[in-house]
Amino acid sequence: MTAWNRLAIRALSLRVALRVTVGVSLILAGTPASVWAQAGSDSTVGRRRIQPLPALGSAPETGLQFGVTVLAVFDRPALDHARPASLIATALRSTKAQTRISAEGEHWTRQNSRRLNAVVAWQKFPLPFYGIGDATPERNKEIFTPKGIEALAGIQQRVRGSWYATGGIRLLDQSITADTIGVLRQGTLTGSDGGRLVELSVGALLDSRDNLFAPRQGTFAQVTYTHNDDDLGSPFQYDRVRLDARHYRTLTGAHVVAAQLLLLGVSGDAPFDQLALVGGGDIMRGYARGRYRDQRLAAAQVEYRTPFAHRVGLVAFAGAGMVASEWDALTDARLLPTYGGGVRLQIDPQQRTAVRVDFGVGRDSSSGLYIGFNQAF
Repeated sequence: MTAWNRLAIRALSLRVALRVTVGVSLILAGTPASVWAQAGSDSTVGRRRIQPLPALGSAPETGLQFGVTVLAVFDRPALDHARPASLIATALRSTKAQTRISAEGEHWTRQNSRRLNAVVAWQKFPLPFYGIGDATPERNKEIFTPKGIEALAGIQQRVRGSWYATGGIRLLDQSITADTIGVLRQGTLTGSDGGRLVELSVGALLDSRDNLFAPRQGTFAQVTYTHNDDDLGSPFQYDRVRLDARHYRTLTGAHVVAAQLLLLGVSGDAPFDQLALVGGGDIMRGYARGRYRDQRLAAAQVEYRTPFAHRVGLVAFAGAGMVASEWDALTDARLLPTYGGGVRLQIDPQQRTAVRVDFGVGRDSSSGLYIGFNQAF
């Protein structure tokens, strides 16, 4: 396929994605999106909202995704002073032959003293692999297909005020097939055939956000330590430390500035697909997920969010990241900038849930269209 043909197909995909998104957005904006159920109107009774929605998504590594999502939000009684519980069931298929079926939910106890969350998913998801490091050329691109089940369960318990202790377990049981000739087919990389992961994690969390889906004030800062070894039933042995810090501030009205810092370090014999990755729909937008990967990642971004008209909002973002094999090597690592903008269509004004469409630009003509739910971070 010639470069002109690839460019034409990419442009057509972008036009189709935008037309579909705009069409769905007009439907959502003009019709009730929720089915309401309420047993009463006093402060001792909660209510639930069930929203069946067409599921649309997009990312450089997936292309256009389509399917169905059922979003259920359960408001607690006012006397409980608790954040809403939610349950999301999704079935997705992408234009790059990727399939994912998942269900995830979370529940808060009274006064938000404890949060329980769980995710279970099955997927067959072809993805690109370019190698390890920050200088991997485009010509190194290989395609591999992970297929299997992933399940997560977590708990956070309030210690004091907005401080929580966290714990969790993650199970990933998958096979990996190398679809193209390259390093993965040679079997020299850890995890190139797949395998089972059993990760245990502990951490600490500060969460003073005023809203889960679209914060306007507050701070979210979480540090997590994760361990995986053969004593847990996994053939791999590695550790991961992750720091995710975010801050939100309202300027005037509903104009919001949000900032995020992400640090991720992996040590030991970790599978190649569990290393620190650049790219995705939440941070480092503009790069395909996994375009660059290594044992250390440092990334930061800032986003400006402003209302535009009725339920429509606009955002602009910029950021940068770096990957390296060691922390001290980040000072000499290649800087990977990212910038772009997007649109937010509010579905539920009370909970600030929204459909988002972003377009991000990275280094070396890298770019991507992202369609999903709620804010990027």
